[in-house]
Amino acid sequence: MDQFKALNPTQPSNFRAAIRTGNTLLGVGLSFPSLEVARKIALTGYDWCFIDAEHAPFTPVLLAGLVSTINHYSSSKMIPVVRVPSHEPSFISTALDAGAAGIIVPHMETREQAQALINECRFSPEGKRSYPPWSWIAGINNEVPEGQTLQTAANDSIACIAQIESVKGVENAEDIISLEGIDAVMIGIGDLRLDMNLPIKFDGEEPEYIAALDKLEGLARKYNKALLGFAFPEMTAFFEDRIRRNYQLLMVAADSYTMTYGLAMANGQSRGRIAEIQATMAKEKEGAAHQVNGHADQQSNGISNKVEKVEGEPETVAVKA
Repeated sequence: MDQFKALNPTQPSNFRAAIRTGNTLLGVGLSFPSLEVARKIALTGYDWCFIDAEHAPFTPVLLAGLVSTINHYSSSKMIPVVRVPSHEPSFISTALDAGAAGIIVPHMETREQAQALINECRFSPEGKRSYPPWSWIAGINNEVPEGQTLQTAANDSIACIAQIESVKGVENAEDIISLEGIDAVMIGIGDLRLDMNLPIKFDGEEPEYIAALDKLEGLARKYNKALLGFAFPEMTAFFEDRIRRNYQLLMVAADSYTMTYGLAMANGQSRGRIAEIQATMAKEKEGAAHQVNGHADQQSNGISNKVEKVEGEPETVAVKA
């Protein structure tokens, strides 16, 4: 992702240009409210980081720190993308002012909401974003490519991503996805299934659910918008399905799942291995006991034979000359 790096890590990398390549970009999820976890994630080599401020307890200060940490510790090679908690604009400006290069707004249902996202992410004339006076300091971190300004560089770089996850959102999907300025679409399959009164599962096959997916994915193709989703490699069939459906922005790992499953796996494997080793040790001990007993039996039999031989010998009679 070097070719998409900003000239300064306090500025957003060019996520829009990365998306336009059409390459599959691998993401990692960050949900732990921890700068230390963010530092470690930034070193792992993923293309982008999904920072989930919707379902994690992030304050604005912590969110800004997480975005900045991903940028700095990855040398801007990993692009921070923030899912904000709601349509309320304060978290959007906090994430952008810290250097985020993508904003995901959940529960997108109308064209007006999609336009509001664009307005919050783009400077005039493309939007209504407020200039951040404390983020870019003249002569320190305000360098931009030749021929651009801070505003045009940011507008060219920051991706606006609409998350559609309701029946109403599906109904209005074309109004949302066709809007110029929306760069990608995330389908929230969990909430969509809940809104359709269907059980939570990743590989649902209900006709109405499949129809909704087909509609959203078809519209993304029609308007040349990237699809964002998740699929972990161990979910073999689901993972392959997402690749075949051309999900370009694919989150393939996440801190919570990696830690939880990783620790649980280590626990199970360790207990199983310990049981195997202890069983082997018990057999070795049993074998050693048999050897000792066998050796003892051999010694006992030898002594018995000697005693029998002595007892069986005839008495010697002395003969006088």
